[in-house]
Amino acid sequence: MDDERIVKADNLINEGKSSLAVPLIKDAIKESPEVAFYHYLLGTARIKCGRLFLAKEAFEKANELEPHDAENLRALGWAKVMLGELEDGRKDLRESVSLDLMNPFSYLDLAMSYFDYFDFKEGMEWLERAIALAPKDPFVLQNFKIANQIKKQFSNVLEKQLEKMRKEKLDPKVQQSFRIALLEQYSNKRALTKDEAEEIQKESKLNGVSTAIITDKQQEYVALENKSEEQKMKEIIKRRKEIEKELQEMLDEYKSEFDLDYIKKIIYNEEDDDCLMRVVSIFDRGGDASELENILEVTNDAWNYFPHKCMGGLCPMEKIVNENKKRKK
Repeated sequence: MDDERIVKADNLINEGKSSLAVPLIKDAIKESPEVAFYHYLLGTARIKCGRLFLAKEAFEKANELEPHDAENLRALGWAKVMLGELEDGRKDLRESVSLDLMNPFSYLDLAMSYFDYFDFKEGMEWLERAIALAPKDPFVLQNFKIANQIKKQFSNVLEKQLEKMRKEKLDPKVQQSFRIALLEQYSNKRALTKDEAEEIQKESKLNGVSTAIITDKQQEYVALENKSEEQKMKEIIKRRKEIEKELQEMLDEYKSEFDLDYIKKIIYNEEDDDCLMRVVSIFDRGGDASELENILEVTNDAWNYFPHKCMGGLCPMEKIVNENKKRKK
């Protein structure tokens, strides 16, 4: 990995700035399209930005260039799982395991592919293998904690109901709502660059929706940007209280064991790109598309209006407004 652009891109991904890494990797690919790792890294950056279809394309290219590489297959398999292509995804993950029996993350991805669809017995079998290989790995331990929370949350649900929830979660409309919300969440963390806008346009088209669904949120930033600091904070605090009320009503309706402070802590102490989905999982009962769409809308708003430690205690709305002001100066 001697290309300076790739080194910088890899560092940006590790710093949680995956969207900024994408154009650097694409530039390197233009000069060296035959390097499988570059396509793998592009897929990794894209999947962390919620661009699942584009990530899959990149992983497929990496796998085409190095067809028997365990890590390429693992990444491709997980992208397929995220897209709801469960059987194909799990097939690739199992092949990845057979190619590298000592990689705990292939076992972990397989485990979470089952936990996410309420198959706890199968999921735990794969999860235990991941833990046996990497008992102190933070990412493995974090997913172990999440898996146990999911299992506990649905411990009293009958298998017949779980099966119904699996089918509903795989409904194309539900899958589409999930992908759009994921893309929106990562797109709204910051003001969009030209490359980001182009990528989002492509991903939106692959999702079968207009880019406006993603970019409409930018209008909220513009509206805040034109207000005074005092007015801006009043608007943000007002909207934050409205979201808190909506979340509390949902927690009460679902008789959740979690409370509002727990959700705020997840958002404030975000550790990686899966934290939003942890919040979503609190409410996800495998309901229909309209229910999931409402959950995703409220949790996305919470993410955008609640403070984040990594942003110095600001919320993304404040952060983006500030960035836009700096760019105009």
